[in-house]
Amino acid sequence: MKNYRLFLVAALGILLAGCYNDFDTPAPAKVWTDEDLAQQGLTPMTIKEMKAVFISEFGSLENTGSNNSWSDTKTVKFGAPSTFVEKEFPNINFREDIADRYIKGKVISSDAQGNVYKSLYIDDGTAAIELKLCGTLYTTFKLNLATMESTWVYVKLKDFYLGNYRMMLSLGDAPSNALNTGLRNKYYANSNFESVDLWANLSNPAFNRVLVGGPCRLDETNIKVVNSSNYAQLGQDDYGRLIRFEGVKIRYANVTYQDEERDDEGNIKRDDEGNIIWGPDITAPAFGTNGDPFPNWIVTDSGSPVFSAWYHWAYTRNNVSLYGSVLMTLNDSATGSASPGAYSIRTSGYARFSMRPVPRNGTVGNVLGIYSIYSTRLNDYAQYQITVSRMEDLDFPKESLLSQEWIDHNTPASSYNPPVKDGAGEYDD
Repeated sequence: MKNYRLFLVAALGILLAGCYNDFDTPAPAKVWTDEDLAQQGLTPMTIKEMKAVFISEFGSLENTGSNNSWSDTKTVKFGAPSTFVEKEFPNINFREDIADRYIKGKVISSDAQGNVYKSLYIDDGTAAIELKLCGTLYTTFKLNLATMESTWVYVKLKDFYLGNYRMMLSLGDAPSNALNTGLRNKYYANSNFESVDLWANLSNPAFNRVLVGGPCRLDETNIKVVNSSNYAQLGQDDYGRLIRFEGVKIRYANVTYQDEERDDEGNIKRDDEGNIIWGPDITAPAFGTNGDPFPNWIVTDSGSPVFSAWYHWAYTRNNVSLYGSVLMTLNDSATGSASPGAYSIRTSGYARFSMRPVPRNGTVGNVLGIYSIYSTRLNDYAQYQITVSRMEDLDFPKESLLSQEWIDHNTPASSYNPPVKDGAGEYDD
């Protein structure tokens, strides 16, 4: 009997140790496959086919994502109405026939450096789409742009909303109305899934909506190369895709600055006290109809947008963070933001590299980023924008980056004082 008790104690110890080890080292997360989705009765469709559903419902991307009111904010729900309010909503079209479909794509964006926020872009070789999620995404949806190692992602489309914001389609939660920091209404055709449990039901994987597949690599079908020979071929099907822009030129516009004087060997000239000797004023040619400066920071929610010259990738000072915009071109004759071959590199003030210096005017380099449009329709005010995931994707020669002395000398004093809202949501004069 004594030996039997000892055997039970030993067995219990082994069992408890096994449980402890399992808790410390949980089983790896499930890697989803095509077969798993087929077993759930789901069939695939390409991202391009899915985006075409929006066009078939509303006829165009133009004038369907102005977002000035609900009347010009269009949405497709992949499923049936689920609430009375939703049934009465003026501009949701319901496609129950898509509720048993899924898309599959490779991760092409990363929020690791803070320039992409609450968004995940995936591409399947036919098109790309933004998923409006939440939380820290790069730890789950892995991407290494240095090695082009990526991850497959599956999206079960049932009850997702395909919405249009300024001609950019995305998949997310229900439409929402929110006040921006200027206390003005913003109408969103869809919204972010604010809780992970809404898009990934961790307690019941069978109901997950966004599923992590196995590792993969990005290839030429996922990264389009654009240069001076083919930039005019970029079109609507490329919105949201990862583009490698080669041989782009940094272009200043509507700013006046001074460069350092240099000797015959290219060295910066300094006076006897070590101060830089500055050359004559240089006025960068006009660009666009509004005379907005490039590079700049921008305040967008204080009524009419406010711009000011700014020679860092974005603005982060005194607890104020603003987007920065740097103009790059493949077309020397571009005259405005809607011109083919003209793009704005948009950088968040929350990005880790927001206060890094930009290159000198005329610098040539390469940029890898997500290609997008910001416009209600294709007109003179359309803007083509590039969002990079990493500082390393802004590939310009190190010697071309502005020195802090140059920046201090040329930044207007007013640029250090952007409009800041008061407690009532109003902005100081």
